[in-house]
Amino acid sequence: MSKQDIFLRIRRYAQAHFQRLNPDDFVLGESPLNQKCHINAVQKVYEGKAAKVLSCFVVDTTNNSQCVHFINRLEDGKYQDNTWGWLYKYCEYYAVKEISPDEQAEIWDELTNLKEMLLLANTNALERFLFRIKKADM
Repeated sequence: MSKQDIFLRIRRYAQAHFQRLNPDDFVLGESPLNQKCHINAVQKVYEGKAAKVLSCFVVDTTNNSQCVHFINRLEDGKYQDNTWGWLYKYCEYYAVKEISPDEQAEIWDELTNLKEMLLLANTNALERFLFRIKKADM
């Protein structure tokens, strides 16, 4: 058992429990590449450039990494990643939850809660201690 085995367990959980978004349903978004996806997604809704915010579990197929990430859904039903821009083409997105307008004001909590849920559902306290796995690792 290793830290990578645990991350693989989390990935399999996400792939089994969340709906994979169709890559053909994505359009090009902005790419500030700033690790503030939760804030970027809410900002686009506030600007009227997107209809909804979605929390996702994402797998980057170029380096096999994974993370919790936030994207937008547009009025026409298309998805847009306003943090990674064109890099969406190299990712698998699994929709976890649509963030309500009330929840958008506390988007930091949504980010933290999703990371914690994934960790707690897929690890025990001993594994987290031995492998030094924290929410920030997600």
